[in-house]
Amino acid sequence: MTFILVRKLLRDVRPALIAVCLVLFVFAAFWVKITQRVTTEIVPMARLISQFSFGNAKLLETLFVRGPSKVSQAALGWGELNFDQPNDFLAIGMLHPVVLVLSIVWGVGRSAGAVAGELDRGTMELLMSQPVPRNRLILAHFIVDCVVLPILCLSFFAGTQFGLAVVGDFVPDYTMLDETMKSSQPEAAPVKDFKQKILRDARDPTPLEVSGMGELPGLSNTFALMFAISGMTLAISAAGRNRWKVIGYAVLVVVIMFVANTVGQLWEPAGFLRPFTFFHYYQPQRIMLDGDWMVDLSKPWKLGRPVSVPAVGVLLTVGAIGYLLALRIFTRRDLPAPL
Repeated sequence: MTFILVRKLLRDVRPALIAVCLVLFVFAAFWVKITQRVTTEIVPMARLISQFSFGNAKLLETLFVRGPSKVSQAALGWGELNFDQPNDFLAIGMLHPVVLVLSIVWGVGRSAGAVAGELDRGTMELLMSQPVPRNRLILAHFIVDCVVLPILCLSFFAGTQFGLAVVGDFVPDYTMLDETMKSSQPEAAPVKDFKQKILRDARDPTPLEVSGMGELPGLSNTFALMFAISGMTLAISAAGRNRWKVIGYAVLVVVIMFVANTVGQLWEPAGFLRPFTFFHYYQPQRIMLDGDWMVDLSKPWKLGRPVSVPAVGVLLTVGAIGYLLALRIFTRRDLPAPL
C-alpha cells in the first residue's frame, strides 16, 4: 500500500516538478552564459582600467564588493568569491535568489499539503478509510522527498553542463575595451598610442579554467536545505487543518530565519542568531570550491576554540526531526470532520 501511496503522490507533484526542473535547468544554463560574460569581458576590462588608472588591478572590484553589493553579499554569502574565476562565479548560481526562492517554495508548498491540504480538501477521510496506517502516509511523503529533491538538484546540474557545452571555452575578450577606447574623447596621437600599447601588452588571452563538476557536492547542500524546510513544514502541517495557514506559518519562520542570518552578518552583536537559522548552514560555494563541509560556530557565538559541525548533516538532522515530529503528531491527533 505504501508503494501505491508513493505513486499517487508522485503523480500529484509531476506537473509542478516538471515546471520547477525546467526553470532550474534554464536558469543554470543562462547563468553559465552570464558567468562567461562577466569573467571574460567585464572583469578583464575593469582590471585593466583599474591597473592603468589607479595602479591596482583589483581596486574597482574591491570597491564594488565593499560598496553597493555589501547587503547582497551578506544575504547570499558570496563575499569571499573571486569574480575573475569562472568556478567561483558559477558557485554564486546556487546562492542566487531564484534558486533559494524555488527551494523554499517547493519545500513549503508540497509539505503544507501533505496533511493539512488533505484535510482542507476533505480527502483525508477517503484516504484513511483505506487499510493504510497513518505512519505509512508520513513514510510515503518521506520517500517522495528522497526521490524528488535529488531530481530538482540534478536538473540544475544538467543545466550547468548544457550551458558549458554550448558556450564553449572561456577566452578573455577585450572587444568591449577596444570599443570604449574608440569612443573616448580625442587625444594627442602619442598619448593615445601609449595608452593602447600599455593596455594591449597587459592583456592575457589564456583561456580560463572552468568545470561544473564541483556543483554535485555543492548541490547536496541544496538538497539538505530543501529537506530541512520540508521536514519543518510537514511538522506544522501535521498539526494543522488549513493548507494556507500552514504555508503562512512556514513562510514566516523561513523569512525570520533569512532576516536573522542577514542581519547577523551585517551587525556583529546579532551574529549569535545565525546558527539558529537554516541559511547559516547553507554554504554550497564552500563545498564546491574548497571541499569544506564544516561550519564553524565559534565566530557567531564567540567561543574560545573552534567548534565545527557538518553543514549538510545539521540540515538533514533538522529535516529528520521534522518528519519524526510530524509522525508523532499525526498518529496521535483526532482528525476533524470535513466542513
